[in-house]
Amino acid sequence: MTRSLEPMLDFFLREKGELVHINGMRQLALIQDATNTIQMTDEKIIRAATPLHTGDIVDYRYERYLITSQVDQNEQSCRGRMKKCNQRLAINWNGQVKWFDAVVEARTFSTETGKVISMPEGNILASLQDNADTRNIALNQRFYITHQPFKIVGMDRILNGIIQLSCTLDNINTAYDDVENNIVDRWKYEIAHTYALHIHQGTIAHVRLNETMPLNVTATDNGDELANPAITYTSSDPSVISVDQDGQVMGIVLGQASITAKLTYHPTVLSTIEIRVVETGTHIYSIAITGNPILKTGQSASYVSHIYDHGTEVFDQSVEWSLRNQDDSTPIMGSITASTGNSVTIKAGSSSGVNNKALILDATLVSDPSIMIEKTISLKNLF
Repeated sequence: MTRSLEPMLDFFLREKGELVHINGMRQLALIQDATNTIQMTDEKIIRAATPLHTGDIVDYRYERYLITSQVDQNEQSCRGRMKKCNQRLAINWNGQVKWFDAVVEARTFSTETGKVISMPEGNILASLQDNADTRNIALNQRFYITHQPFKIVGMDRILNGIIQLSCTLDNINTAYDDVENNIVDRWKYEIAHTYALHIHQGTIAHVRLNETMPLNVTATDNGDELANPAITYTSSDPSVISVDQDGQVMGIVLGQASITAKLTYHPTVLSTIEIRVVETGTHIYSIAITGNPILKTGQSASYVSHIYDHGTEVFDQSVEWSLRNQDDSTPIMGSITASTGNSVTIKAGSSSGVNNKALILDATLVSDPSIMIEKTISLKNLF
């Protein structure tokens, strides 16, 4: 876009602009591939009518970018160059772990000579947003990238808004490092975690054409529900069904696609549901189970299924109940002792060995067995 087109920016943003998030705020922006492809990372030019700053984080087409250039600002717009964040770094401060999106390069571009500079083997340069958290990063701190440890040996703030870390390959600490999940010194400060993630609409759900539906998702750690877990959602076919990062799915055209929810910082922990787009007017049933999520050994609790048709509770449908161990082991660590209508009573086993394990209570719609829901019931010792 040339400067002569500045007065037409509003028109171009309306007609050609794409929705992005800049530091978490929704904005319209014009995005194009950078003509200079000498950099190793995916690089693009962003232009917006709202202010841009070096170090801003831009979410664009399910990818995260960092504005790495000085921003060119005119009366009508701001323009900058951004690189895709190709790594997430976990920095551990005495047991407090924080994750940072970063642009990591094994070679970089010299503004003085105009040439690519290859860094020594085993060395990398990591660029992060300069903020209150990253300012606490110190020399000699370690982090992992793809199961390889690096140590920070240099820090630079040449560009306002960006901190650059010069890092060299380090040694794995087999006693404390969580190599699988790329977290240094994890086991020095905490016990091992067992994460699980559940989509409570079951394995199949329906959404009406051009309408939205929220996914009901919870995450647990050692059987205890996590508050405000970071979850990443993706659609196997966004042209049929879209999903945003709040778990709102929308039916675009008639058809079906799979929606996958992953724990953002533990992407191997995931759950998938098939969503089918149906015509307006079609029944869309869903089920919710209410009841205590924790059951102590030897005790009983009642659970009730509530059936909804496109969000409105109905009372002419019924469910069938089943119970299983969360890890699918046998024997089952509890039992269904009573079932009346759409309510059920569950009794936990009396063995103390079930502590911190969990049962899964399933409710399946009798008129459409593809509609089901599960509830995780954590088991705890009585004393």
